[in-house]
Amino acid sequence: MTTVLVADDSETILLLMRTRLELAGYEVETAADGQEVTDLIDPAATDGPDILLLDAMMPRKSGIDALRELRAAGVETPALIVSAHQDPSDADAPTDLEISGYVTKPIDFDLLLGAVAELTEKAA
Repeated sequence: MTTVLVADDSETILLLMRTRLELAGYEVETAADGQEVTDLIDPAATDGPDILLLDAMMPRKSGIDALRELRAAGVETPALIVSAHQDPSDADAPTDLEISGYVTKPIDFDLLLGAVAELTEKAA
């Protein structure tokens, strides 16, 4: 079963994403910010999440900063960035990071689930 790690500072959005992803058959882990993401993922482990779904802007550590730290540590897990900004350049989405996709808020769950399914298929 594919495991998705979802990070967002909004409990409501976390609950909605968890519910929709679980109903679609995914196992879901959650984090309230980027610091929790980097605390949860051990770069040396082989059993981490299959997909990262990271809010671009969160307190303590943003999803972008968390992804930058993970990539520097050698973590290659596919990542989707979620942001209220309609344009990735407005969210400071860096071009130097390997980002698999960009999802805007309010979240269109059909598009989100399609993007997650596409990443799952590529990994298979």
